[in-house]
Amino acid sequence: MTDAVILAIYLAWDFWAVAKGSWYFDPEQIMGFYIFGQLPIEEVLFFVIVPLMVVLTYLALIKLSKSSSKDEN
Repeated sequence: MTDAVILAIYLAWDFWAVAKGSWYFDPEQIMGFYIFGQLPIEEVLFFVIVPLMVVLTYLALIKLSKSSSKDEN
């Protein structure tokens, strides 16, 4: 759910910035699949994968820190 909120906010921001002309995506650097006609699939996947990996890394570090503190006792 949280990832969906982040995705909606940042995709709306990206869509607005591209439509306004504040930035663009170099066609030579992307695969060429667009969402909503303006945003490359790589941009959408970035806002899905990065938050997911942050959460998974955080959970893994919590688990590792709990198991290492048990080893010390």
